[in-house]
Amino acid sequence: MTIDLQTLKCGECGSSVLKRTGLNEYTCGHCGSVTLVEDNVSDRLERVLNQVKSEAGRQLAAEGALRQQQMLRKVGIGVAVVLGVVLVASVAGLLLDSRRPDSARPTVAAFVDRTIPVDGLKLGEPRQVLVGSGTSAVPKLLVVARNETGKPLSRPGIRAVYYDGETRLEERSETLPVSVLAPGESAPVLIDMPRGKNTTRQALDVQKLAEPYRAAEGPRMSFSRVRLVQQGDRVRLVGRIVNAQADGPTIGGIDVLATLYDDAGQVIGFGHGYGQSNEVKAGAQTSVDMSIARFGRAAAVAAWDYRIGYDTIDASGVRTAVLSADRVVRTAGGPESFNPELRLGTQDLLAEDSERFDEKQLELLPLVDGRNNIQQRLFLGELVNRSTDAIVLAPGGVISRFSGSKAHGTTNITGLAYLYPGERFPIFLEPEDMERFTSTRIEWKPMRRAALPGPRKPLEVKVTGTKAELGSVLLNFSQRFTYKSVEVTGSVRNPGTAIVGKVRLWVSLRDRNGQLTGFKLVDNLPPVAPGESVPFQVNVEQNGRDFASVATLYQTE
Repeated sequence: MTIDLQTLKCGECGSSVLKRTGLNEYTCGHCGSVTLVEDNVSDRLERVLNQVKSEAGRQLAAEGALRQQQMLRKVGIGVAVVLGVVLVASVAGLLLDSRRPDSARPTVAAFVDRTIPVDGLKLGEPRQVLVGSGTSAVPKLLVVARNETGKPLSRPGIRAVYYDGETRLEERSETLPVSVLAPGESAPVLIDMPRGKNTTRQALDVQKLAEPYRAAEGPRMSFSRVRLVQQGDRVRLVGRIVNAQADGPTIGGIDVLATLYDDAGQVIGFGHGYGQSNEVKAGAQTSVDMSIARFGRAAAVAAWDYRIGYDTIDASGVRTAVLSADRVVRTAGGPESFNPELRLGTQDLLAEDSERFDEKQLELLPLVDGRNNIQQRLFLGELVNRSTDAIVLAPGGVISRFSGSKAHGTTNITGLAYLYPGERFPIFLEPEDMERFTSTRIEWKPMRRAALPGPRKPLEVKVTGTKAELGSVLLNFSQRFTYKSVEVTGSVRNPGTAIVGKVRLWVSLRDRNGQLTGFKLVDNLPPVAPGESVPFQVNVEQNGRDFASVATLYQTE
């Protein structure tokens, strides 16, 4: 904890309730945080705190005297009214009760003790772990807690006090990453550790336990579709949740806890996430996409599980936590592995088989050998949609380059929102040690499909002129290179009845054999109103053989 010496408030919670609990030690009366200060600061702080307390006491005494005078007037009137009401109610009750049979007389409910003993939350052996990788790894204390109270617990918390020998260092508190921990369930929690300090031991205790304010038994919630995926060091859980009760209530407050285990059953990672929609009406659905923190990286994932907590929401907006038996869903095996450079969207991963685009319908045309404007070797390619009736949505992949069996870099296929049947999307393979380039391998991302006419608004793109030019570039003030380029002019017309927003236009040069010899993206076109057209002009470098024709590909938002 730190203390703001200007405002005399706790640096953790902002409370001004500070109490001296030891030599140069102060404790916040609100959050319990402790800080140590230097001697001169301690003396000065104590004097100021005493002055603040004296002044506060004087003001409270004055305000209390004024309130007492006002309350005496109100109490006199209130007592008389209450006595009158009580007297009338008592007489009426006696008269009614005397005429009512014994069996019909109401009984008084006994007081219910809702205290939950904290020893019912059992804590496993704590374990120090590193969360993250490399120099960004952060030390944490992993604790697994099990609910043996026999009652559901609302966000139970654990406090850890850290020591260096007998010297108390710091304390940290953390709640379990579930809204409700059901009887018999276990859940892991990561608690922050002191950084830059020698920690030899820690003491753990369970904070006050309580049941959910409103709770009721209900059906177990599970994903209608779920995938655990891994890209490099990152692990994600992506799932779809459907409110399948046709005439049931709206649900909300969806939270998910996913846990990873090694082959010995030890926790090696977990993550906590929420539904992307705050409320899900009957028959509707939402999705969850969350990262899972890994530790114990040397161990492979042998199994994983998840549990879903949720509330029901009535017509007045009141939420009730749903208690479900055996809600933990366990799966044997590890995550699906994908290339770390692939951009995997939630909807792409969760698409049903009928929604998927067949990657065999995508073809990368033979690469064309070329040179850039300083005569470095490069390759040009084109991605073609060979389907006759399906649009591929957000096509993408990673082209890995090889020299024999040795990898020599990758190129991402990105930038497209969709590709229509027969269309060709131009690609550069960047000049990175291209002299050793011998072969490629493509890893496609999961892709979705759409039926015609699809999402694109129709435009009319017209090329009105081309002009071959020569350019030059000076490299390192010592070498000058000459290259060919083509100035392409044209227009984009909107034949529709609605304004077309941002337009992206790829202008490609092809030789007389139809092979790509250069291209450039035009992404600065303005919106196009119905019936109007906007001009474009772009200078395209020629990287291969002399051009013979110009082709265009466009996208709209």
